Amino acid sequence: EVAKVAENHAHLEKFANALFQICSSFVKDNPEATPEMCNNEEVGEENSCTLHRLLARASRAKPRQSRPSPAPVCNNCKHVPCLDGQKLTEGNFVADSRISDILFEGETVKLDGSQVTFVDEGDQIRYQFPIHQFKFCCE
Repeated sequence: EVAKVAENHAHLEKFANALFQICSSFVKDNPEATPEMCNNEEVGEENSCTLHRLLARASRAKPRQSRPSPAPVCNNCKHVPCLDGQKLTEGNFVADSRISDILFEGETVKLDGSQVTFVDEGDQIRYQFPIHQFKFCCE
């Protein structure tokens, strides 16, 4: 049906080509659907020529280029792309991330307003610094 819409709107070249591309990609990506499509049309029926042209177009279509895999989420800053070396802000802060090569053993990094707070295991504040002094240290 989509291929028929594309043929009926051939005068809208970009639109029709986009529809044909979608149809061709579907046929290429779902070869098991081709016999079913052919089985639903009798030779000489209204849509059989459209189906024939679609299959011919799909056979000539270049394989779709696979999309590159998305970059993995950084284990430290939890961002894509990684924010290594970028200044901390209230918007990109991640609790317990390693920042500016500072790692206080056994302490948790939290954000308290615009202050980076290091707390001990009992949730007692040990150190507090302005957020703008820090950068992510992910590597």
